[in-house]
Amino acid sequence: MGGKLSPVIIAVLVIVVVALGVLMFNIMKSDTPSTNPGGTEQGVESTKPVLNLSKEVDEQDKNKVTITAYATTTDPDGIQEIHLPDGTIVVGDIATYIVTENGTYEFKAVCVNGEEDSLKINVTEIPEISATNPYVPEGFEVINDNVDEGFVIEDKSGNQYVWIPVESGKLTRNTIFSVEYEESNSTASALVNSVAKNYGFYIGRFEASQYEIDGKIVAASMSGKIPWTNVTYQDAIVYANKSAEAFGYTDCSTSLINSYAWDTTLEWIDASVTNYSSVTNYGNYSGTIYPTGTTQSDIIKNISDLAGNVREWTTEIYKSSTEQKDNSKEKVIYRVVRGGSANLSRTPGSHIGYSESTADTYWGFRTILYK
Repeated sequence: MGGKLSPVIIAVLVIVVVALGVLMFNIMKSDTPSTNPGGTEQGVESTKPVLNLSKEVDEQDKNKVTITAYATTTDPDGIQEIHLPDGTIVVGDIATYIVTENGTYEFKAVCVNGEEDSLKINVTEIPEISATNPYVPEGFEVINDNVDEGFVIEDKSGNQYVWIPVESGKLTRNTIFSVEYEESNSTASALVNSVAKNYGFYIGRFEASQYEIDGKIVAASMSGKIPWTNVTYQDAIVYANKSAEAFGYTDCSTSLINSYAWDTTLEWIDASVTNYSSVTNYGNYSGTIYPTGTTQSDIIKNISDLAGNVREWTTEIYKSSTEQKDNSKEKVIYRVVRGGSANLSRTPGSHIGYSESTADTYWGFRTILYK
């Protein structure tokens, strides 16, 4: 057989060579870099930012939740900025954002190298606005948080308003079916729509008084002030409607009180104070007008002087008293004045119409506030 290899040995050698080849191929393949679906090489750490979001309910105000966004990255140049849900950009790797409504909020982090990523968080902890959980407008703080006693808010200037809860979302108007009365003012319609959504509104805690801002007189709702009297309806509605703008309110409106607001307020008071709206046991009928909030017997549900002190203009029209003006085609419009005054003992629920261009020493007005 000499130097020839047997077929068996040759076959074994072939198998060994093939196995070695396969082994070398696999080793070479494992040393070759490959990319993952996201484009990052295997074995290479991503430099994309990583966002972490946390939330915390305000202990003093359950209607506020603070979201904290914190971003990290493996890139040595770090995080450049964080984009908040409202579009605000905060430079750095940490930012806070306060929300007052439940919902989904999205944040985005951007690295110095241009890499970015976003993350969403759900807020469900805020109690829904209701008759028993009033909204608090921006710039106001809560003075009394008991709705049954009279939920009171105050702005930075000292204006105070009291929440009138409306569980049904529907306002009351006692003269709605009377042909003698009409409520067509646009602010009354705005209040109806607001209450349908927010289940309440705010009434001025006090009769309107004069307050000076930058040399201009504006209508205020403040304690211990002489009520603003000798004012026509035409002037009262202008000052009342502009009060929100004058005091810098950003998310609510003010207006002259209307028949819906007056009657709904009395209905709420009557539910716990028997016959308040139909008797003359509470108001200041002494003959002398007192500073707002002075008459203790007429502070009901933290609302002052609805019964007496000064009578108050409303936007309601008394149609039975329209008349020609100076024999022209223009008619004199009569507006409804509510309540009694220091010189006239009338119930809080009383109605009477006067020409909207007249004024009296014992007539004043009151503002309301709503979203």
